[in-house]
Amino acid sequence: MSSGFRVSHARGVRRFIAIAASFPLHGLGICLLAAALLFHSVQGAAAQQTPDYKLGPQDRVRLLVYEWRTTLNAVFEWTSLNAEFTVGASGAVSLPILGEIRAAGSTTSQLARAIGEELKSRIGLSEAPKVAVEVVIYRPFYIAGAVNRPGEFPYRPELTVLQAISIAGGMIGSGDSAMRLNREIITTLGDSEAQEAEANGLLARKARLEAELKNADKVVFPPELEKRKSDPAMATVMQQELAIFDSRRNALRTEIDALEQLKVFLAKGVESLEAQTKAQERERDLTKKELENIASLVSRGLAASPRQIELERLMSRMEGDRLRLQTELLRTKQDISRADLSIVEARNRLSNEIAASLRETQTRLEQAIVRISTADRLLYDSRVTYPNMLTARQRPDSKLKPIYRIVRRVDGQVKELSASENMAVEPGDTLTVEMPLPESAVMPLPQQARNNPSQ
Repeated sequence: MSSGFRVSHARGVRRFIAIAASFPLHGLGICLLAAALLFHSVQGAAAQQTPDYKLGPQDRVRLLVYEWRTTLNAVFEWTSLNAEFTVGASGAVSLPILGEIRAAGSTTSQLARAIGEELKSRIGLSEAPKVAVEVVIYRPFYIAGAVNRPGEFPYRPELTVLQAISIAGGMIGSGDSAMRLNREIITTLGDSEAQEAEANGLLARKARLEAELKNADKVVFPPELEKRKSDPAMATVMQQELAIFDSRRNALRTEIDALEQLKVFLAKGVESLEAQTKAQERERDLTKKELENIASLVSRGLAASPRQIELERLMSRMEGDRLRLQTELLRTKQDISRADLSIVEARNRLSNEIAASLRETQTRLEQAIVRISTADRLLYDSRVTYPNMLTARQRPDSKLKPIYRIVRRVDGQVKELSASENMAVEPGDTLTVEMPLPESAVMPLPQQARNNPSQ
């Protein structure tokens, strides 16, 4: 808080007290005196904070805004602003009446002056109200590396690297390190076994999908799975994939057989309709000849006209029947074409499903292999590297010292700074702690480190 602000604040408090003293110590006089003392205590609390602390996103601040109004002989409290606010990701605090006020990079006193001046300008006051800003919750800091509990922690004023490490449970190797390493070994072993079981299942699924995609008669499992057929769990996985293979192949075969049978039935219908069409054409030809003969006789007066009319009606009905037969024949042929298309669609649908499942299975298999490799590395570290490191550190002549680094945002740029135990940690910092390995601890990872507990 600046000296000018403190002088102004002191004058305001003295004026509050003087005015309050002019009233009897009851009613308004007591209210004014209490308000003056409250504001004085709030300003004093804000002044006790670290003056150079710069606000940033995730900081939570409390505002107290009061104003002495001479015309009313009363203290006016800005209740809408007297609350807690969080500095947002944009670096601003969103306040009622005022909207967003830039806070990131400012001290509490600078933010207080900015809010007071904004109130004066926005509302047209003769003097800016007195504003106190106090940090209620500091934004967190982060710690990673060779500590027992890495993660995010609340910041504390004047925090040092050594204090931050103690908050994170101390360096790895202190306290119950042996028990913790044993727990890590057990947990990592369980994770590794689970990942290996998943990888084996994915390998079996991949073999089955590849056989389906090739339309093969059987599934050929990879040698690494065939060698483990005596394992009940592995045998179960392989049997399940074989059952799925048979089931899907039989389902496709059943669907296609049904469509083929439908085609045979429709083909017979086509034959029948074509035969009916030919018979109807022959009958129509005969009727047409008879009609021509009757028409000739009627024209010469040798036959009655009703017979001609009856034959013409019969010809009309036969023409309608011919058209209906042709329509039915076309419809049946279309049904045969649709059955052919359904067979192609059934094969393509299954092929697309198999290809998509194969891509997904391959991706998951690759991820499982990476996780298995990571588990192997972690397991080896827990069994070999860390115990060797702890043994080397506990030797009286050990010269191994931890390496501290702080990743900090400075003027919008992320910088990595070398640190010492007494260096101050700021909110938002990421402290990394690295313990150099002794030469005896740096050894190549054995191929069977996960399966051989003696290594």
